[in-house]
Amino acid sequence: MKSLYGAVLDGYDTRIRPINNQSAAVYVNTKFVPQSLLEFDTSEQKFSMLGYFRITWIDEVIRWDPANYNGVDSLKIPITQMWRPSLIILKAFDGHGVVGQDTDLTIVSQHGVVSWIPEGIYSIVCNVDIKYYPFDEQTCTITYYVSDETILTVQLDHYLSVDLAEYSENSAWTVAGTKRVKYLQYNTYNIDITLTLQRRASFTTFTLIMPLLMLAFLNICIFLVPIGSGEKGSFSITIFLSYGIFVTIISDTLPHNSLQISYFVLFIVILLLLSVISVFYTILQAKLIASIGDKECTVSFLRPKRKDPNAVEKFAPNDDEMTSGQIKEKSLYNEKAPVDDADEVYTWGKFLERLDIYLFVLFLIMIVLTTVIFFIVLLNHATRSGNIPADDDPPATTPVFPV
Repeated sequence: MKSLYGAVLDGYDTRIRPINNQSAAVYVNTKFVPQSLLEFDTSEQKFSMLGYFRITWIDEVIRWDPANYNGVDSLKIPITQMWRPSLIILKAFDGHGVVGQDTDLTIVSQHGVVSWIPEGIYSIVCNVDIKYYPFDEQTCTITYYVSDETILTVQLDHYLSVDLAEYSENSAWTVAGTKRVKYLQYNTYNIDITLTLQRRASFTTFTLIMPLLMLAFLNICIFLVPIGSGEKGSFSITIFLSYGIFVTIISDTLPHNSLQISYFVLFIVILLLLSVISVFYTILQAKLIASIGDKECTVSFLRPKRKDPNAVEKFAPNDDEMTSGQIKEKSLYNEKAPVDDADEVYTWGKFLERLDIYLFVLFLIMIVLTTVIFFIVLLNHATRSGNIPADDDPPATTPVFPV
């Protein structure tokens, strides 16, 4: 083994591409294998994935005959003692996008096939679209290239599709689809590994949306509280402050620099606006009751209909023509008959009491319509994005390595 290491590494220069014809390009095959989604912070737009690369190329300098070395057909060589492609990940979150470490080892076969598997946590900046939160779908792309080479010196490739065989499911996000794209940019090949993620909305639905809907229907109960109870104002203020707590929770979850407006935030704003209107109405109602509550209302709207004195009444026979049972029934009816309130004064207090019922129905309709529209828009988006085609495109280049 010492003799073999000395023979293959004697005079080896890591600065020179390991190919006999220096006018040709070194073919570097890569394959990204994601293992686990560690973090996806939508506020900071930070996407962190634990995984590794399978990087393979042919080193024409390191070759030997196993018969001369007691059948040894492979070696473990530190990556620092060999030429390697300088892979860089674009948009690295910490600004350090170098793939691999100096402590990595490579496995080299007798034919010079080098296998390098750098593992690590790769954090990138991922643009977040919160328009359909919490039924949103995010697309994050890991882009890498060889920084100090061109297409004339290194041909970078990603053979086959992204392998999810070793991926462990995340509790908050699910991988709905993957895609890899190879393209030429700035005279070098770039590889895009795109992961489409869908949020698991069950937790958000039961912890945010359902309590918010309960609070919305509780808000309209303000109009059912009697005016004279003295609790109407405090009840409306309490509901309004509860909305403020929800806005604080959502603001800590969503990114602050997003260019899109979330439908969920718009839904909260509408409910908050209805709560503000109800608080303003409650205060105005208390002021009107204290000022002109006992005065006659001059507004004919919502005034109860009075009995028309000229209306034709049903004919009733005289007492002489009625039987004893009919006379008794008539006397009981006259005792229970309501007193004509034609002369009763219709005050502003009674007007506001009747107005509460109409506002309750109006706010109930508005909340129901807003909720239905909100769920229709989000669920339609979730249905459209539920079936994402897999990345089954044929590879751009088929690697040819000696066996």
